[in-house]
Amino acid sequence: MKEVEKTFPFYLAKPAQRALAKEGITKLYDLSRFTKSEIRELHGIGPDSMEKIKYNLIEQQISFKPNNRE
Repeated sequence: MKEVEKTFPFYLAKPAQRALAKEGITKLYDLSRFTKSEIRELHGIGPDSMEKIKYNLIEQQISFKPNNRE
């Protein structure tokens, strides 16, 4: 049986996948429309999911939307 490659967001826990899907985030690049704080506040996005997301964003040279308050 051929193993399916785990790509974003399928490597995240189901609650995190649902939270992102609810916001229309289906590809890693979609995260660039949101600030880090906005993603962190989503119900279902925990510290583990956030670390995985940040790692993959760095790896793909994508960044969150800048937060003007930071």
